[in-house]
Amino acid sequence: MGHAVGRSAFLSIAISIISLLLVSPLGSAPTRIFEVATDSAVGNNSLGMPGSQDVIRDPFGKYLAVYVDSQGNLSTAFANSDPASPGAWGIPVKSPSPLVAYRRPATVLTTPLTMRVLAEGGPAAGDLVDVPVQIIRDLVGNIVSVSYGNPAVVATSAQYASATLAHDGSILAVWNSAVPGSSSTVFAMRWTFAGGWRSVSNPFSAAPDVVIADVSDTEPIHPNVIERPDTFAIYVMGNRGPRSNLTTLVFNSATFNGAAWTWGIQDLAYETNASRGLSDATDLTWDPVRSVVVAAYDISRTTMYGVIRIDASGAKVHVDTPSLLMTNNEWGVLQVDPQTGDYYLFTIDTPLSPPWGSEFGAVAYTRCSNGVWSATLTVVDNETNNMAISPRRPTMLGLGEDGSLEMIYAKGKTAPATIIFVRLSP
Repeated sequence: MGHAVGRSAFLSIAISIISLLLVSPLGSAPTRIFEVATDSAVGNNSLGMPGSQDVIRDPFGKYLAVYVDSQGNLSTAFANSDPASPGAWGIPVKSPSPLVAYRRPATVLTTPLTMRVLAEGGPAAGDLVDVPVQIIRDLVGNIVSVSYGNPAVVATSAQYASATLAHDGSILAVWNSAVPGSSSTVFAMRWTFAGGWRSVSNPFSAAPDVVIADVSDTEPIHPNVIERPDTFAIYVMGNRGPRSNLTTLVFNSATFNGAAWTWGIQDLAYETNASRGLSDATDLTWDPVRSVVVAAYDISRTTMYGVIRIDASGAKVHVDTPSLLMTNNEWGVLQVDPQTGDYYLFTIDTPLSPPWGSEFGAVAYTRCSNGVWSATLTVVDNETNNMAISPRRPTMLGLGEDGSLEMIYAKGKTAPATIIFVRLSP
């Protein structure tokens, strides 16, 4: 054990020194990367969805990383000190072993003492379960451990869940159910402390809302969900599965009237040039400088990303990247510098047309400053065995934020893989 910790710390220091030398083409952006855990499943199962926030900074400034380990258990690692420093991350705490391995967790911090994890698997294949987690702290707010509650089935025949915290402390969750030859549907539900899981539009109903339904293309949809912090409108957007013949994004939104949400009319061709597959799933984030939701998606058969700003009226403006100087772009996620409004798009540069489920490559990013994207990437990790990126989003109420851009990704083509933490300091 002592040798393992020492080796981990040594590698982390070495990686950090190298990373600090990296300079963005549009200005200096020191980067630090550190090892979180070494027992992860491969990235498309341990992390997966860009809307499945798997690294969290709590209001006390402590960090939690939730992933699926190589045995299919939920695992939570935490750091009470600077997570971008040697030895900060402790030994992960495991959930009880499920009958069916968990996959693709979506984590939401509900209070400083509780969080909930949505994940595929658990009692049966195709189940989507909600696992309550208690965060145990000492008197000064340090995390001592976590404790997993019993998983509850939210839906069956479900996959690709995304979840976010709403303005009122509830959880908004979406997922896909694809029935070959019949339909591909995106469902939504809302969790509250008082009522548990209920319809988003009707709190008296226990049935999920049908947000998007496509009977002409029954391949999977990879949905993402976000709530606007200004109007509390909900946006749901997703791309198509890898075997679909369509390069369209699907979209729907719900308006908030002060008491409840009302869904609008679905758009099955919100954009028409999107790449397909989980590794090209659409990312959604909030730009607090311009008060717009920002969507990022891979433009099919290019090394470009479509970047869309959506204002409160629903109007959209493209600020797409140029063709990036890379071989093939996968796993793109976008983060916004809350002070400057600059955009940082993280991606993984893979071999051309990798087989589905084998989209491994080097981690890099490009930056948009003053409305200008750089076509040149800054490399974060040049090893070619990285997969899946989960960005950290702002904390509850924005408490403890310092402007750092942070994320985790998985390193390793076979299990056990390694979870890596990255901090970019603009």
